[in-house]
Amino acid sequence: MKRIIIGAWLLMALSFSAMSQSMQRVKKVVEELSSPAYYGRGYTHKGDSLAADYIARCLTKMRINPVGDSYYQHFPMDINTYVGTPVLSIDGHQLQNGIDWVAYPNSPGVKGTYPLQWINSNMLTSKQQLNSLLASDLENTFICFDTTVTANEQLHYFARNLFTSKRLMVKGIIDCVESPKYSARRYVNEYCTLRVREEWLKPSIDSITIDLENQFIHDYQTQNVSGFIQGQTDTCVALIAHYDHLGTFGEAVYAGANDNASGVAMLLELARHFKQHPPHYSIQLIFFTAEEASFYGSEYYVANPVYPLEKTKLVINFDMVASGTDWTELIHAELYPSIKKQFITLNTAGEYIEQLKPTGYEATSDHYHFHDAGIPALFFWTAGGNDYYHEPLDTPEKLEYPVFEGIYQLVVDFIEQYR
Repeated sequence: MKRIIIGAWLLMALSFSAMSQSMQRVKKVVEELSSPAYYGRGYTHKGDSLAADYIARCLTKMRINPVGDSYYQHFPMDINTYVGTPVLSIDGHQLQNGIDWVAYPNSPGVKGTYPLQWINSNMLTSKQQLNSLLASDLENTFICFDTTVTANEQLHYFARNLFTSKRLMVKGIIDCVESPKYSARRYVNEYCTLRVREEWLKPSIDSITIDLENQFIHDYQTQNVSGFIQGQTDTCVALIAHYDHLGTFGEAVYAGANDNASGVAMLLELARHFKQHPPHYSIQLIFFTAEEASFYGSEYYVANPVYPLEKTKLVINFDMVASGTDWTELIHAELYPSIKKQFITLNTAGEYIEQLKPTGYEATSDHYHFHDAGIPALFFWTAGGNDYYHEPLDTPEKLEYPVFEGIYQLVVDFIEQYR
């Protein structure tokens, strides 16, 4: 009996040691990709390419082969970027880039001091006041909607369309927000949209000073990265995660630790396991660029696959998996009852994730292009602990990884049993 107890304790100790080493590797990857050296893994300073090269080096070190002759799938895309140091001054105060304000990423460049016109609901619902607005010359004016407009979804929608129409095109719109979220876009509007932290705006403010220089790049060269682990059959399970993030906005660097350095770390850790323990199905690893730019990396891949789609049995996507203090969603699981049942059974038996919630169709990340092409596709996403989504404050030290190991072990168990 004593030997049995000692043996069981030793197995537990070895398991704990292995998990500890695994999480050390995971955190090292997240810290590396979130560092300023990668410029937010966006489209300024070639941050996306620097991150792609890092991933390729990781695959090479693990002796994971590329699909074909190269780890890279290069392709062009248009992208709007901002260069130099943007400046926005309100009421004599220069706002902090990325923290107090950002430009919505489809905004053109703009420079100068401009009047600020506040718009309330009476100005839109009173025929006399609305006619007066329509007769105004607002071509060089920024507008801001007060809460009487923004609280009414239909009125707000009407107003935004009105003031950005050819008939009444304003210089720009300022959105009052609790925290300014950034993004990426592949086109440029005729007008600016600024997201400004609400405490900087009040109806007494009647002008702004701005210096925003954009650079719209045609045919920017970016790349997906992929590797392949041979199983017992050429049919594969594709594990995917996007590695890109939002780059820089002036001095603000969007580190993207949770979104989605964590997903990259998950793929690399799964790659390490399946390289050592090849499963029945082959494993394709795809690290997508341009997810933040309307999922363009995966759109391009599905239209130009480097491995036959007809040999892809299932896709599993990982995005923002270092959070999850509230729950974990397995998106699209409701679309595939047998797959859903297997995940729930394994999760219950292993007690991996306390709050696992299967959901239906969502076109919210790279998985959906595969689903729309007829390939079953799932998406692990976590809720709770991701307050700094699309902000410069999404940094490694804020991550708690509450369900990371649970997701990892659940996916390992699933793939090892999946047929």
